[in-house]
Amino acid sequence: LDHYSHGTFADGEHLVRQRLEAIEVQGKTFTGHSNCRAMYPGHTFELTQHFDHDRGSAEDRRFLLLSVRHEGCNNYLSDEDAGYTNEFECIRHKIPYRHPITVPRPLIHGPHTAIVVGPQGEEVFTDELARIQIRFHWQRGDSLPQGTTWLRVAMPSAGSGFGHQFLPRIGQEVLVTFVAGDIDRPLVTSVVYNNHNLPPRFSKASGLPGNRTLSGIRTQEHKGDGFNELLFDDTPGSLRARMGTTHQATALNLGKLTDPRTDGTAQPRGNGAELRTDAAIALRAAQGMLLTTYARTDAKGSQLDREELLKLLAECGELFKSLGETAAARGGQAVDVKGIEALRQSLDQWPAPESNSLGDPVLAMTAAAGITSATPRSQVHYAGENHDTTAQDNLQLTSGAALHLQAGKGLSAFAQDAGISAIANRGKVLVQAQEDDIALNAQKNLHVSAVEGEVVITAPTIRLVADDGSYIKIGGGVEIGSQGKVTVHASEHDWIGPKTDSASIPSFGRDPAAQQVTFHYPGHSEASPRAAADHSYEIKLEDGSTVKGLTDAGGLTERVEREMMHQAQVSALRSGAPKGGA
Repeated sequence: LDHYSHGTFADGEHLVRQRLEAIEVQGKTFTGHSNCRAMYPGHTFELTQHFDHDRGSAEDRRFLLLSVRHEGCNNYLSDEDAGYTNEFECIRHKIPYRHPITVPRPLIHGPHTAIVVGPQGEEVFTDELARIQIRFHWQRGDSLPQGTTWLRVAMPSAGSGFGHQFLPRIGQEVLVTFVAGDIDRPLVTSVVYNNHNLPPRFSKASGLPGNRTLSGIRTQEHKGDGFNELLFDDTPGSLRARMGTTHQATALNLGKLTDPRTDGTAQPRGNGAELRTDAAIALRAAQGMLLTTYARTDAKGSQLDREELLKLLAECGELFKSLGETAAARGGQAVDVKGIEALRQSLDQWPAPESNSLGDPVLAMTAAAGITSATPRSQVHYAGENHDTTAQDNLQLTSGAALHLQAGKGLSAFAQDAGISAIANRGKVLVQAQEDDIALNAQKNLHVSAVEGEVVITAPTIRLVADDGSYIKIGGGVEIGSQGKVTVHASEHDWIGPKTDSASIPSFGRDPAAQQVTFHYPGHSEASPRAAADHSYEIKLEDGSTVKGLTDAGGLTERVEREMMHQAQVSALRSGAPKGGA
C-alpha cells in the first residue's frame, strides 16, 4: 500500500493552512439581501450607511461576494408590480477565501486481502508499534517501494506494555479492512491460510482434514526449522493438552498421553501428566513443596492437603520417641527428637488455602504404596542437623562391599527383643575402647570360645570373681582365694620353677578433632578463585569457647582442634570485609 505524502515540511504547512482557512470561512460568512443588480460572485463591494458596520474601518466594510441569488418579476400580462431583489453570501475582503472541500472521500466497502511485505532477507518486519507493511494483489510492481505505509494489526488484547503479540510474517496473506470505509485508515484484522501458507502441522505430524480434532497455536523459529506449540486434542476419549518446544525436546503433556496424531490416529503412551526434556529440569518452591501419591479425585481438596503425611509422621514420631526412651532407660543413649518435632511442626503450620501467610521451605514426600530410589552410581544423603530414619517393621541396610558406621559422639545399638547379632563370616572381629572400659554383661551366661587356636586374656591384673567371693587373681603372681574348698583335679601335679608368657597389646593413639573453614566471594570456582583473604571471622563452639581471627591469603581460617567432636557456628564479620568485597 503506497503512502502518499505531502513532500517537504513547507508543503505540508501550506496544505494544512489552506484546509484551516477553508474551515474558518464557514464561521466568518455574512448573508444579506439587496436590489443592486450589479452584484456577482467574485466581485467586491463596500458597505455604507449600515447601522453597525459604519463604525468599522474601510477595510472591514469591504466584502467579497461568494454567492448571489437573483429573484425578479415583470408585469407583462399581470396585474402585479415589476421588481427585483437578491440574496447573497460574503466575507470580508481581507480574509483569505478557500473553497470548502465538497468532493466526498472515496469509501471502500468490505475487506480486502493482501500479502505482508518487507526488505529482502527479513522474515519479520515491523516497527515499535507492531505495525507491518502490505501489498494488495491489485497493486502494480513486485518490489517494496520506499515509504510504504505502516498498518496497525488488530490483536485480541492491547494495553500499555501488555497484550497479545502475533506479528504476521513476510509472505503471509492478511485480511485488511478500512475503518469507517476510509481508504486512508486501513487495519489488518486477521491472517488467512492459502496454498503457500498451509494450516499448522502440530508436532510435525500430518495436517487436515485427518487431524480436525486438534486446536492450538504453533509458532515458527525465526529463520529456522524449530517451533513452539500449544496443542489441544479434543479426540473423543483421548483428551490431551501439550505445551512444548523443539529446543531439547522439552514438553509438558497432560491427559491422554499419545504419540503425535497422524490422520486422526495416535499410539497411546500413558495417562496423566508428563514433563520431559533432553536438558535439565528444576523445581523451585520458596514456601514448601509437597510430592504425594495420595489421590484427591477430581482435583478435590486443597493444594497442600497432607492429612495422610501428618498421620504417618505422628506414627513415626511416637515409635521413634518410645523406643528411644526405652533404650535410654536400659542404659543406652537417648535419642534426639528435636529434628523430627521441628519438621512435624513446620508441616503442620503450612498455610491454609485461604491464607496469604508464608510457609517453611520444607520438601515433603509421601507415597501410599512405597518410595523407591535407585542409581547405578553413588547416592548421597546429608543433613545439617539430625538424620532420623524410622521403620514400623524392619530397617535393613545391605552393602555388597563394606559397611562403615562413624559417629562423632557415640554409637548406640538397642534391641527391645530378639537380641543383637554381630557375625564376621570371614575376617577378624575387633572391638576396642581406646580411652575407656569395655563392659560385657549378661543376665544369664557369658560364653567365650575359640574353635581353633586359643583364648588369650591379657591385662596388668586379671581377676576372676564368683558370686560367693571365691577368686583367682593373676598379676604379680597368682592368688587363689575362697571361703570354701579348693579342688584341683589332674592326673599329675608338676611343681617346677618360675615361667612367664607374653601377649601383644595394641597402642591407642589420641588424634584430636580438627577442622578449617574456607571463605570465598560469590562467583568463586577452581578456574576463577575468589578467596576472601584477610576477612574477619568468628567460630563459636559448643563448650562456649570462641575463636576469632583473619583468614589467610587462601581464605582459610586457623585450624581449630579439640579433644572431642564439637558443633561449631561460623560467622563472617562484615567489619572485616576488604574493599571491594561482597
